[in-house]
Amino acid sequence: MCTVSWLHHDSGYELLCNRDEKLTRRPARAPQVQQRDGIRFAAPIDGDHGGSWISVNEHGVALCLLNGANLGVSRPTPGSTGLRSRGLILLALAGAPSAMAALEQLDSTGLGLTAPFTLLALEPGLPASVAEWNGEELAILLNADPFMPLVSSSFDPQAVRSRRRDEFALRTRACVDGPALYRFHESHGGGPSAYTPCMHRPDAQTVSFSWIKVDDRSVEFFYSPAAPCRWQPGQTLQLERRP
Repeated sequence: MCTVSWLHHDSGYELLCNRDEKLTRRPARAPQVQQRDGIRFAAPIDGDHGGSWISVNEHGVALCLLNGANLGVSRPTPGSTGLRSRGLILLALAGAPSAMAALEQLDSTGLGLTAPFTLLALEPGLPASVAEWNGEELAILLNADPFMPLVSSSFDPQAVRSRRRDEFALRTRACVDGPALYRFHESHGGGPSAYTPCMHRPDAQTVSFSWIKVDDRSVEFFYSPAAPCRWQPGQTLQLERRP
């Protein structure tokens, strides 16, 4: 469960993500630098299944995974269940040298035992791309910018999505820049609840905040193991940008 926003600029982009989880789940491990196919990337590691929900590599390619088919670009398949951890799929793609390479690799992956998901892919100079798996079909959208922010929730999903998008419109009405996106991610609207971007329920809450910044020379990944409203000192990993 996530809330994800991003913005493009001349030399790259910024990507922000709130991760929401049930309180019974184990804490994630902070981002660490790994290698896949000779390409360095940074990603936090899920405490329960060992996968991840967000990554960025030295080519400046970022991936972000949300549970469920959230855009409706493929036919919904109610009741789909998966045996394979979706987060392991993201790690398998984390070394892709481009967003298109990641999507092509995903398209060739057997997803039959995987629960529905939405995968966002970003790289400098191109619109955001999204792949959506509904449990039966994979659909790819090459310009997902109009669908920002992406929102997934297991609780009243349509109403949560609508409320958070309304809050996004309010917070970015004057301008869309990094500080405006951060204010959206830490916002509680009329008060913290299951519907607010910074989410709080009795059984679940926003458990971490990620902010990726990519320009023509560097890749920066800031991670805090807490909700934005409960700011805790985080860590920043940096990778030298590779052509």
